Amino acid sequence: MNQKTVSNSVLKIKAIKSGSDIPDLEFLKSTSQETSIKSLDQAVHNILLGMDLVSELENAYGQIESILSQVKEWVSPGLASNLEDSEKATLEVKVALKLRELDRSTETFEHKGQKTLDGSLSASFKPEEHSYLIVGTNGSPQNRINLNTCLNIPCINSKSLGLGSLSIQSPKSGLKALMILENAMAIITRMKQRSSALETHLQEIQRRLDTAIENHHAANSAPTSYEQAQEFLHAASDFIKKQRRVV
Repeated sequence: MNQKTVSNSVLKIKAIKSGSDIPDLEFLKSTSQETSIKSLDQAVHNILLGMDLVSELENAYGQIESILSQVKEWVSPGLASNLEDSEKATLEVKVALKLRELDRSTETFEHKGQKTLDGSLSASFKPEEHSYLIVGTNGSPQNRINLNTCLNIPCINSKSLGLGSLSIQSPKSGLKALMILENAMAIITRMKQRSSALETHLQEIQRRLDTAIENHHAANSAPTSYEQAQEFLHAASDFIKKQRRVV
């Protein structure tokens, strides 16, 4: 399978739903402490890539919401029955131009060279081409996040959002246009909620990774501390023996 991943590994995983328990990451199954530390560092790197993806998505959603809000402002006057034909024509031109801007924007949004709003990150995309994030020291199922199933981002453009049929030629068509816009904004809100849920997961996993790294550093320093304590005890014992002989 030519599955994609934002890290260096290519794997397959079942869906991780929003609000589900964060898996118990298998931090300590490496062959050596050195390998384990390197694996933990790689996992942290992957987490940061995931957080960067979330940040890019939030930026994209913010821009889309801004465009939809502007279009809504221009559609609202269409509810008035006394709107002049020339005014309607001007507003519809503005709306059309703004929707073209929306399409241009959604086509350009990407992360690390991968398009994010073209449907390639949707749950319905080809399973063998789903993208995965490795968040532990190995590629076991507990350490993998399927970005397609947890983000589930459909193709986003004016057509897929139903905005191609917007019209303000009459109060009735203006009302319909507003309803379409409200639905489009609700879709973006759901996308933001999924992105936020992934961010929460990644933050929790990163805390676990940080703790695991601290534990490894502490374990590596323990033998030295133990040896130092042993040397101190031997020295103290020798000193006490010498003092007894002097007395």
